Amino acid sequence: MKILTQSTPCVLTIGKFEGIHLGHQALLAEVTHKAATLGIASAAMVFDPHPYAFLKDSHYAPLFTNEERHHILKNTNLDYLIIYPFTEILTKMPPEDFCKIIFETYQAKLLIVGENYRFGSGRTGDTALLHKQAATYGAKLQIVPMTTTATDKISTSHIRRLLSDSKIKETQMLLGFRFFIFGIVSAGKQLGRSLGFPTLNIYPSQEKLLPPDGVYSTMVTVNGTCYRGITNIGLRPTVNSTSTVRSVETHLPDYYGDSLYGEHIKVELLEFIRPERKFDSVEELRIQIAKDIMCIQTYGFANCN
Repeated sequence: MKILTQSTPCVLTIGKFEGIHLGHQALLAEVTHKAATLGIASAAMVFDPHPYAFLKDSHYAPLFTNEERHHILKNTNLDYLIIYPFTEILTKMPPEDFCKIIFETYQAKLLIVGENYRFGSGRTGDTALLHKQAATYGAKLQIVPMTTTATDKISTSHIRRLLSDSKIKETQMLLGFRFFIFGIVSAGKQLGRSLGFPTLNIYPSQEKLLPPDGVYSTMVTVNGTCYRGITNIGLRPTVNSTSTVRSVETHLPDYYGDSLYGEHIKVELLEFIRPERKFDSVEELRIQIAKDIMCIQTYGFANCN
């Protein structure tokens, strides 16, 4: 998948694609299928910054950073990604003008969107308008129904609620993959190493939603190799800490190699173990870490992406 810098005839879809959950994946699969049938490129348009952050809450933290979202989209077989700037001009743009961008500037021959898609100034554009505009430009529109589970519709807002309740397995079921965190390993306070449990410390962007502070069983990818891990997310209160920056601190029981400082790693959450807490002594902390490691269950690591 490449970033589209020069327009080309394509099958296009548009959306925030914050979680790229099972519903999004079904939509993208239809885009790539139709593109292959028509013999033209497949493309998805996303916005930066996140529309909700721009319009309502500047501190809004999406499920995945732009880098993480790009990583997920690479596995969808899309040919191109269009990153369109979300600005004040766009929010005031008449829907007909945005259609010109879609069908003329980016040469969409087929536009595929969800059934509730709205766009343009005041969200006045809808699928009925898209049908008329597509015909004007000699293009077509296809509507894809919302994907559902046995009990509920799949939505980013629902996934966010599950993650915020530490419901990791339920989050994975709706995403269709394990919720993960990218980061570069940085030096920490070396407390874990002094206790016999060296850790990999990463500091995720504040522009990313994290689950509640606590300890999680994880799977960590380092240089293409997967390791089981025990991960603490939070302020690392330990014994006498006064940290105000949330971190993701992981111990790999099965890793015995060299230092991994500066390495880019992927931490995938498997299960919530316990809340984060402060300990009365270093020895109490050491005993608890040993207990946490024993809680790690065996997972199949063949599906490491």
